[in-house]
Amino acid sequence: MEELYDVTVIGGGTTGLYAAFYSGMRDLKTKVIEYQPQVGGKVSFFYPEKKIYDVGGFPGVTGEDLVTNVKEQAEMIDPAFVTGVKVTSFEKKEDGTLALETDDGQTHYTKTVIVASGLGTFEMQPLEVKGSEHYDGKQIHYTIQNLEQYRGQKVAVVSQNRVGIDWSLALEGVADEVHLLNRGDEFKAVYEQDVEKVEASSVHIHKNMKIEELRGDEALKEAILQDGSVLGVDHILVYEGLQIDKSLYDEWGLETDKGRIPVSTDMCASMEGVFVAGDAAVYPAKTMLIASGFNEAMAAVNSAAKHLDPKAKSQVYSTVIYKHQ
Repeated sequence: MEELYDVTVIGGGTTGLYAAFYSGMRDLKTKVIEYQPQVGGKVSFFYPEKKIYDVGGFPGVTGEDLVTNVKEQAEMIDPAFVTGVKVTSFEKKEDGTLALETDDGQTHYTKTVIVASGLGTFEMQPLEVKGSEHYDGKQIHYTIQNLEQYRGQKVAVVSQNRVGIDWSLALEGVADEVHLLNRGDEFKAVYEQDVEKVEASSVHIHKNMKIEELRGDEALKEAILQDGSVLGVDHILVYEGLQIDKSLYDEWGLETDKGRIPVSTDMCASMEGVFVAGDAAVYPAKTMLIASGFNEAMAAVNSAAKHLDPKAKSQVYSTVIYKHQ
């Protein structure tokens, strides 16, 4: 049988990473399974460049920096990370062990599970043009993580949405050139001031324009536009919407309510040994905030610890555990 873990966290977003840290702090052997190739979750994808002001202890922190800090915190306890796979089913063994099947054919064995995978998995709409397969995952990006990689570079942002405007403005002053390509003649889901701000910036806006082909040798150098013009480009950022796949919580055998998992304050799901934190959880007066997920993660871990050992303490204090560090 594969290695057995005390706690397996499904979901490597900010809530899942914090759950992993707190689990390790409680001296529980911990694994994290994340569907995306990297951890960070929706914060990494949707607002890495935006400032977040409602997380305690941070009078303003970018999503990227928050993810970096929470990941570094989780790595303090050295959890096992498994990325790029989706949990497809649960099976409870006679001894109570949970066997988690993933879409790569592997089975992960654990004594307890913390579900921190939000409302389901998502896929970004890919840029499918001639030559894109050579640069996807290298110079074609679907999130703006790590602004410094664009410093002094020529960047094209492909988007009809406010996200594209936000990315373009975040790149201004970092990149050497920023081009915003909109395949239509209007931007969608934007406020008037968003459009005014980007139009007043140094961003080059191209409306009714698509990329037809990408060229370069080992590295991307040129984008051929639909009007035949050639755009020198080192990186392309793409946000043309996303495909959200509904959660598999029903298929896992968990009780659900409109795609989320009902819990009480102990964060226990309907299946023994399964706990929930973050957007996946629903209960009266639930708030969908990053900060809420941190508190729920601690409650879920504490419940998992009591499940593993009824004599375990109901909570622990970092000032005691790390008093000699």
